[in-house]
Amino acid sequence: MMKAAVVEKFRAPLSVREVSVPTPRSGEVLVEIVASGVCHTDLHAAEGDWHVKPIPPFTPGHEGAGIVVALGAGVTHLKEGDRVGIAWLHSAWGTANSACRGGKRCALSKRTPAIR
Repeated sequence: MMKAAVVEKFRAPLSVREVSVPTPRSGEVLVEIVASGVCHTDLHAAEGDWHVKPIPPFTPGHEGAGIVVALGAGVTHLKEGDRVGIAWLHSAWGTANSACRGGKRCALSKRTPAIR
């Protein structure tokens, strides 16, 4: 078990409680978080006013640093004990769309870390 601040319902205070430690799925790693930030995206998610609406309950916090403690199947580029940083946007690719103006880089596809 681990302690987590959980969004149980939109626009309500976070609930600090014990939750099960997840098991990494194929292609995932489990990271013991040493430090994590809360950015405005987390606040929008907790309020339920973001265009990507997560389904409660969920644990906010997507920018962190920690130590890899377990590997899912197929993960070969990391090992247990590695120190890692976790960013919101993992990668982006594709062709810029016509709505991009003023030197902004826009991609049609992107990958973000799983937040469970």
